[in-house]
Amino acid sequence: MKLSILKLSLGFFIAISLFSCKSNPRTFEDIDASVAAGSFETAVLEINEQRSVRSSVYYPERNAILFYLDRGMLNYYAGSYADSANDLQEADRLMEEAFTKSLSAEIGTFIANDLVREYPGEDFESLYASVFNALNYYNRNDIEGALVEIRIANEKLDVLADRFQRTRERATSANADLPTEAVTEASKFSNSALARYISLLLFRSANRMDDVRIDHEELQRAFQLAPDVYNFPVPRSIGEELSVPSGMARLNIIGFTGMSPIKEEDNMRIPLVFLPPPNDSALLSLPRMVDRPSVIGSVEVVLNTGERFNLELLEDMSRVAHDTFQSRYSTIVIKTTIRTIIKATTGGVAAGVARERGGELMGFAVGLFGRIVADVSEQADLRMSRFFPARALVGGINIPPGNYSVTVNFYGPFGQIIASEHRENIQVQENRLNLSQFVQKR
Repeated sequence: MKLSILKLSLGFFIAISLFSCKSNPRTFEDIDASVAAGSFETAVLEINEQRSVRSSVYYPERNAILFYLDRGMLNYYAGSYADSANDLQEADRLMEEAFTKSLSAEIGTFIANDLVREYPGEDFESLYASVFNALNYYNRNDIEGALVEIRIANEKLDVLADRFQRTRERATSANADLPTEAVTEASKFSNSALARYISLLLFRSANRMDDVRIDHEELQRAFQLAPDVYNFPVPRSIGEELSVPSGMARLNIIGFTGMSPIKEEDNMRIPLVFLPPPNDSALLSLPRMVDRPSVIGSVEVVLNTGERFNLELLEDMSRVAHDTFQSRYSTIVIKTTIRTIIKATTGGVAAGVARERGGELMGFAVGLFGRIVADVSEQADLRMSRFFPARALVGGINIPPGNYSVTVNFYGPFGQIIASEHRENIQVQENRLNLSQFVQKR
């Protein structure tokens, strides 16, 4: 019987080690360099090549959502809007499927590792997939399709708002199991100024002014409900979006800058005083989200008429990513700690059996083997999309209908021009949405 326990324990450790793999390889150095240089078509080719590699670590089948999110955003930047829409819609479909399968998958990760399950997507990834799909449809002159996608984004925001409200009610009710402080761990982000802004513009183009008013109010509420996320003023130009003077047209500009955060691994050893050496401690590996710095300090729009205006920050998408991730962090810590203790205890049991059958040296050897395998297998899940922007900046100007040339200057922190993009023959028409999007990933 004891021999069977020993074999079972060793088999358990071998199994979990086989399922473990690093989730953040240096796969993306070339792709990141192409993105930073603005070579988005090259980045799409590189990401396709990475997916086709049979031994791909980052894009195995269980990471399909990541692949479609990443390629979908790269296609958007490259101007391949139909391809981007197909990718982002597939990512959204897979995230819906992952949600329905999450319960059984979650139970499995208490025993093995988060990395063995399909990547389910983060809340912010699901939201922004719909937001950028709305832009994909707009860029293909399909306003109705864009309105459908932005409606989906708003429905996702309703889900986030409901989740936050339920957490707050549980934390503040008289018989709550959660302390009042638990609400601080819930995501405060339940409304997106970026989604509401795009929705407002689309409804204005359709002359649905009641919906325009509602979106304007919701945009303001986004700033009020999540001051940690929106720790900057509402852009001054937002008030001008409610109406356009008769005989004039409105040119709107969105500037997307920087790259979204990534996850890194934090390792620490926790003591297990109830186990003898070498199983008296265990490695706890947790993910943390870190920003990727951007050199862009400000963005200026210059028209060929000499008129110019600065874009204003509307949504710090990096902060949104941090906030929605933080709302799950306590669950990640609890689950990882339980899993780590289970593996360490299993190693300790196997060492005890070996010690009884083969002596102290055999027990120590088996315990050391168990500790090494447990440490190697316990890796934080660092998976997340890489190519959403870090910030969204907006602005607009009322001008006579006509054709214009537009230059967008991206300035560094010391006022120097980092990059500049010039576009000719931008047709600005009355009673329609004239929205240009500019991207600078540095």
